[in-house]
Amino acid sequence: MGADAYEIMTREEPEPEGNTREGCTELRNWGKRRNNVQSIISMGCSDQILPYIKHTIDPAEMWDILHDQFDNTFSKLGRTQILRTFHACHPAKVEKMITYFTRLIDYRNQLSGSAEEISEDSFVNDLFTHIPKEFATMINIFERQAPPPTSQHIMDAIRLDEVKAAFMTEIADSSTGAALRSQRGGYCGRGCGRGHGGSGRFGRQTTY
Repeated sequence: MGADAYEIMTREEPEPEGNTREGCTELRNWGKRRNNVQSIISMGCSDQILPYIKHTIDPAEMWDILHDQFDNTFSKLGRTQILRTFHACHPAKVEKMITYFTRLIDYRNQLSGSAEEISEDSFVNDLFTHIPKEFATMINIFERQAPPPTSQHIMDAIRLDEVKAAFMTEIADSSTGAALRSQRGGYCGRGCGRGHGGSGRFGRQTTY
C-alpha cells in the first residue's frame, strides 16, 4: 500500500471538492485510489473478520473499525484477552515473586484508563488468590487488617519475606557445612580437604 493510499485510509488526505475542471480530475483520481484501498483492506481480511466491515465501503471507516476491534490494547478484544490473562496469571514454581508481581503490574498498566481497567480491589483479590501457600500466614494477617493494605504494601512485604527466607536458607546451609567440616576434623588450610590429626586409612594417626 502506497503512502498516498495510506493517507486516504487515515483521513490525512480528504476528499477533493471537485468544483472546477482540475478539481473534478483530482476527485476522480482520489476515488480510484480510495477504491483500491477499500479492495486491499477487504482482500486482507479473513472470513471471520469481514462481517465487521461489510456495512461500509469507506476505507477510513474500515480502518477505524479494524483498529478498534483487533489492535491489541486499543481494541475491546485485545483488552479482554489481557484481562483474562491477568486473572489466570499464577507464579511459576521456580519464579521469584518480584518477577510475578512485575507481570501483574504490566497487565494492569496496559489496561489503565480503559473500560477493562483493573481496580485496586481486583488486584488485591488476585494477589490473595494466587500467592503461594508458603505466604498463607502473611495473607491471613493482611485479610484481617483494617483498613485493608494496598497492593503495593502486600507486594513489598512478600518480597521482603522472600529475601529474608533466602538469606536464612543460605545461613543454614553455611552452618551445616561448617558443622560437617568440624566433625571431620576441619580443613588443613592447604586445600586438601583432610583434617589434621584425623585417623588414616588403616586407623593410624595422620600427620603432615
